[in-house]
Amino acid sequence: MEKLFVSSWCDGETVPENYVFPPGLRPGDNLYPKSDIVVPIIDLGKLHGSDRSSIVTQIMEACKEFGVFQVINHGVSRETMDETRRMFSEFFKLPVEDKSKLISWDQDIVFGLFTSNYNYHEEKIHYWRDVFTQKCHPLDECIPYWPQKPDGYREIIKEYSVNMTELGSRILEVISEGLGIEPGYFGKELSQDTKVTVNHYPPCPDPSLTFGTSKHNDSSLLTILMQGHGNVSGLQYCQDGQCTTVDPSPDALVVFLGHIMKIVSNGKLKTAEHQSVTNKNEARESSAFFMSPTKDCVIEPVKALITPENPPLFKSLTFKEFMKAHNANRIIKENPNDVVKTFIIEA
Repeated sequence: MEKLFVSSWCDGETVPENYVFPPGLRPGDNLYPKSDIVVPIIDLGKLHGSDRSSIVTQIMEACKEFGVFQVINHGVSRETMDETRRMFSEFFKLPVEDKSKLISWDQDIVFGLFTSNYNYHEEKIHYWRDVFTQKCHPLDECIPYWPQKPDGYREIIKEYSVNMTELGSRILEVISEGLGIEPGYFGKELSQDTKVTVNHYPPCPDPSLTFGTSKHNDSSLLTILMQGHGNVSGLQYCQDGQCTTVDPSPDALVVFLGHIMKIVSNGKLKTAEHQSVTNKNEARESSAFFMSPTKDCVIEPVKALITPENPPLFKSLTFKEFMKAHNANRIIKENPNDVVKTFIIEA
């Protein structure tokens, strides 16, 4: 089974046919595009001072125009970020016999290591990545299922998870303030299901042919992405047919709004489409901290945002029902027969 993993078989010379995307859908030669789109960088350290109203405005403008922004002075220490990056990097360097015990394509387990996607065995084209997902709630119940190697993994990732939950909650409070809805609205069931997904992109002989992940929108309420060590770029934000590279910064975190935020805000806020390309010479890791609703949480536009002039755009449904639709690459709108594809997967 472990021989399916890209890092176990890539020879540095060839990209197998089942990793090559069709012409027109592959990255091509422009691997690190730049455009007029600039993903805003927002200083959260100013939230508690006289500049608070300005920072709230900046966040809301980014949420409405892009669905993504970067944050600095966010309260997660550089030491915690660096140690977390080191743990994730060392995990993927573990011997095969250690990692093989953790392989699973089951989306319901606490920790699962797999390659490409959950539906790997049905795919015609795979992604150039090895990846694991790790549930973080309830934290103390999840930790015993996390890896015991590398040494210190559980302690460091526990601190990282607590820090990211606190940061996400602060950002959600700012968004609720900006929308003019009650404080705490995004708390509890709407954001309680937290998990970390860590992508490992091995060096690829020809990055123009394949993707680490192709264009997609997150199914979460909020996603906080930490890019890896060094200057290896790969993350791209896409809007109106254009993609722009979001270069890594050791201190910045990238915040994406997911589909649930778009539904709850009744379309006032955008969800951010993004993708990842590979690198020819260096491996890259990125870690995404997802804040999502619980399975039985009802997802619907905030009633305070609904008026005769602004009727609900989305059908009320549970998060479990939403995920069933999302996994079929669709999002249910007010008319159940009116569906919009949320992202493209060539399978």
